[in-house]
Amino acid sequence: MTTRPDRVPADEVRQRMLDAGRELALEAGAALTIEHLRLEEVIQRARVPRSSVYRLWPYRESYTDDLLCYLAGEGSWFSTRPVYSPETFAMVKQVLTDNAPLLATAEGRRALVCEVVRLTVGHNYDSLTESVPWRLHMALTATLGSTRSGEARTRIAAALEDAQRRSRESMVALLEYVAGVLGLRLRDPSHTLDHVQLAGGLLVQSVALRNVQVQAAMGFPDDAAGAADFSAPPEPVFVDSLLNAPIPGPGLDGKTAEWSLVAFGYLGVLDAFMELDPDFAPPVP
Repeated sequence: MTTRPDRVPADEVRQRMLDAGRELALEAGAALTIEHLRLEEVIQRARVPRSSVYRLWPYRESYTDDLLCYLAGEGSWFSTRPVYSPETFAMVKQVLTDNAPLLATAEGRRALVCEVVRLTVGHNYDSLTESVPWRLHMALTATLGSTRSGEARTRIAAALEDAQRRSRESMVALLEYVAGVLGLRLRDPSHTLDHVQLAGGLLVQSVALRNVQVQAAMGFPDDAAGAADFSAPPEPVFVDSLLNAPIPGPGLDGKTAEWSLVAFGYLGVLDAFMELDPDFAPPVP
């Protein structure tokens, strides 16, 4: 006599299906392919009864809508972490600990501001470029208006905004910490650290997206026009050199250091909003 398999609760079926869809989407590497996911393939990956799935989602489109909401919110890249790399805070603390004597002068504090930006922004730029979950999140954001409509679009957009809100709050907290230790203040009282975070964060993410595009383009043969013009490198190679080749910039103790273009850009944003407080007194060790 054949033993019937244990019944899988509906909430577990739902979670397995959403997690399986997320895995397949990440493997595909682009949100647009979610529209073409085969429900049978997801069911096989989730290892759940087919009948239970169709009770939850009578139509494939309803599953797709729920999966997109899950990818935008609870299952997103931002659900368990902020946009910046988890190592960022430790990097900031290490720079400040290793160079604590520089806090005693305005010149030293400025050097520390530059060093923190140089290291952390460059690190986060690399992390974003290499992150498939982040690219999926960005693709979902970019294609929302063209792939979904009505109630589904509203639900997905709300989930995306909530995920971004949590990340923004984490980044503002990091900026507050850095400003407090280095004695930075806002130049204009009508500005806030939320302005700084949004401007700087969008800069880093947009440059990382450009880098993703360039790296993909460099994987293809040069076009005919580029190959024929031996006086200049093909466009992707040229842009890659701008984005990723180190450029000289300010370092500690007046020395020159290697900077990335994105770190230079972020420093410009920070300087536009913030300045050293001349009345700052560093904490007594």
